[in-house]
Amino acid sequence: MPSQVARWVSVVLLIGFAISFLLDARAGLRNLIRVDIFALLSFHFLLYFEFLFEQSLFDTLVIPDDLVTAIHLTLMGVATIVIGRHIDIFPKGTLDHIGKIEMRPRDFLIIFFGATFLNFLPMLLAVEFNPIAWFEETLKWRFGRAWGRGRYGDLSALLFELQLMGYVMPPVAGVILARRKLYSKFAVAVVLFFVVVLWYSAFSSGTRNVLAIQVAGFFAGFFIVQKQLKLKLIIPTVLLVGIGFVYLAGMMLEFRNMGLGRYIEEGRHTAAFAEIEDQYQGDNLNSGEYGYFVDYNLWRVAQMSAAFPQYYDYLGFNFVFVALTKPIPRAFWPGKPTDLAVSIEDVVGAQGYTVAVAWVGEAYIAGGRPWIIAIGLLIGMFCCYWNHLAKYITTPFPLIVFASGFYAILLLMRSLQFFTTSLLPSVALVVMGIVIHKSRGEN
Repeated sequence: MPSQVARWVSVVLLIGFAISFLLDARAGLRNLIRVDIFALLSFHFLLYFEFLFEQSLFDTLVIPDDLVTAIHLTLMGVATIVIGRHIDIFPKGTLDHIGKIEMRPRDFLIIFFGATFLNFLPMLLAVEFNPIAWFEETLKWRFGRAWGRGRYGDLSALLFELQLMGYVMPPVAGVILARRKLYSKFAVAVVLFFVVVLWYSAFSSGTRNVLAIQVAGFFAGFFIVQKQLKLKLIIPTVLLVGIGFVYLAGMMLEFRNMGLGRYIEEGRHTAAFAEIEDQYQGDNLNSGEYGYFVDYNLWRVAQMSAAFPQYYDYLGFNFVFVALTKPIPRAFWPGKPTDLAVSIEDVVGAQGYTVAVAWVGEAYIAGGRPWIIAIGLLIGMFCCYWNHLAKYITTPFPLIVFASGFYAILLLMRSLQFFTTSLLPSVALVVMGIVIHKSRGEN
């Protein structure tokens, strides 16, 4: 059965990762806090984690021959990242400049509250700074909220981009919590309060990757500045957070298209819930027909392998152009292309919902196997480059910048198109650090 084949691949990959990570741990537990490890685990979660559970519906959806091709493509992607993470050729001059930026304890509070203000500003403007109205909006469907992005984008859409600063908050908060003796109890409590509010906002939207990025960034910031890492602290934390996220992610999938408020009021065992699920899940994905569900990205990769290049030409540099121009607001460029020449949704006939194929699927539709090899190597090399920030163990600021890269990596694993956008929080963090550093007249 196709799902059983995918399950074996899932298990073998986990075993291979475990052996590799154990070898990495010989250099110390801190050596496990790296973006390449996070990238590999994210890749597995997006494509293979769900096959650790029963997936009988998958067997009725996928064509076996296409599945074999998809598995080959994804394993090629894993292999290229693994190889690329050992290729250290990118110049590190910029990272060295970041490593020289020193911060006082209060500077981290300034950065955190500045990012908090910018993140929540679009939401508060939409509800006229009424916290009760804000909470009521969070109970609505994610695209029905007052602060939702406009379809075409105008100057008001620029405010929406400020919410990217929400990805700066968790790693800074993690560092503040790790160094809590340098702060008053009140300051630490306020920081934790806003982090919880941020996580609630992500949870209530039903957007699983956003919550995952925020949680990962927080714990990366917390652990990376520890003078000594202990297994008795790491193992329970990882297990508790991992189990909790898997549970919450399943719940988020259930209410993301009907809203948390309606989900709480009506529950999942109602005709209304079944109607919403059938309408938005697509392809008759009924929660009673499968186990733990992520996104069936492997099935989508199989569909891409069958469609390109037999029915559609590879997208080539059209894909590169769209990816590079994503961060440019349409308010500044009204005629900016909004999508690929051939959208993934059009290929699979999806209507009313988006389809994800992970980075390997997008690389394939851009140029086939050569593009997977080239992009996978570049991803691994970027991880190797970014990991150098973790060596500044005595200087917390570069470690925060390093932790912010977890956002870029997870979003990259999900989609190549948004990688340039995902780097913006790290860029903003560096800019804030430079401004604060220069304002004190330090070199």
